[in-house]
Amino acid sequence: MFGPFEYTSFFSVWYWVLTVTVWTQVCHRTLGVPYDMILRAERLPEVAADVEAMTRIAAARITAIHNAAGTLLAGLLGFVLAALAVFGFVSGIEPARAGFILVLPLSVVLLCTVRLALYIDRTGVTGAELRRRLARRRAWNQAIAITATLLAAFIALLHQPVSLYMRL
Repeated sequence: MFGPFEYTSFFSVWYWVLTVTVWTQVCHRTLGVPYDMILRAERLPEVAADVEAMTRIAAARITAIHNAAGTLLAGLLGFVLAALAVFGFVSGIEPARAGFILVLPLSVVLLCTVRLALYIDRTGVTGAELRRRLARRRAWNQAIAITATLLAAFIALLHQPVSLYMRL
């Protein structure tokens, strides 16, 4: 029934290129602020002002989206995750499984980013405290990325088709 979908996503170079690209981008920017700017902001006051401005703009945008359609978007994300999980793990469609393994940790990063944006918008934190929170969020994003990549590799090995063993 699912003939066109029965291929090995985890063993495609494109899946891993996509995974590395996505996680590199997620880990490099926190609330749209590149990490190198956060580091330079410690030494250069003009860069610190830019970091604060960029963070305020991003936090205000995320807060506005959260207030306008947060519940709807959370429900849609939950539906997509549930559909990918059912198709991937119950029906055995490997591209859905691969998508779920990529999207689930990204949704955790999204939730944490929204929480950080709401906190920044609500409290108006600035200066070293703001940079510390951005750097901590980046470190957690990196931890999630490493865990997600290792989990993807583990699930790829766990759920690989038997026919793949026969080809080796």
